[in-house]
Amino acid sequence: MNKTLCLLSLCIAMSGCSTLPDSSTPATLDNLATAGSLNCKANELCPNVFVEWDKQQKQQLRVETVLNSSYDYYDIKSITFLIDGRSFAYQPVGPTEQKNINRLIPRRSSNSFIVPSSFLYELRKAQNVELSIETDKGNIKRSVYTPNQQSTLYQNFVKLIAGLPTQATKS
Repeated sequence: MNKTLCLLSLCIAMSGCSTLPDSSTPATLDNLATAGSLNCKANELCPNVFVEWDKQQKQQLRVETVLNSSYDYYDIKSITFLIDGRSFAYQPVGPTEQKNINRLIPRRSSNSFIVPSSFLYELRKAQNVELSIETDKGNIKRSVYTPNQQSTLYQNFVKLIAGLPTQATKS
């Protein structure tokens, strides 16, 4: 009886914490936002990266990099995509935001970057993509794509690439 009551209480508590997605705005290329993780090992800090079209200038992407840590806040100073040995570095649009979220993920550091949409054309035929995040505690370098392993961030970039105009393709 105690197990049943405990299980029922747990179910009620879990359902109270869940939320339904907001479906009032349909997903179009104008407001499409994607989030993804990088390829990380079990003991590594794994950044989350959110990508959406910039609301002021539609030919640019807004890339938000988020670091969730149990121990440290990070000052995110820049990001660099390494695509087949070529570097594409971007500076933040403002200072790093640092928030205390909850007891499970107490420290969240995030910063936004503006990336030109032409960056997506560079990803089209890439064989190796990495993301390096420069912080006050050193660089965090993680794989985005290799022929053997695609991160969820790369899969989300592919969705954005599919929506690009075909006339502007580069060889």
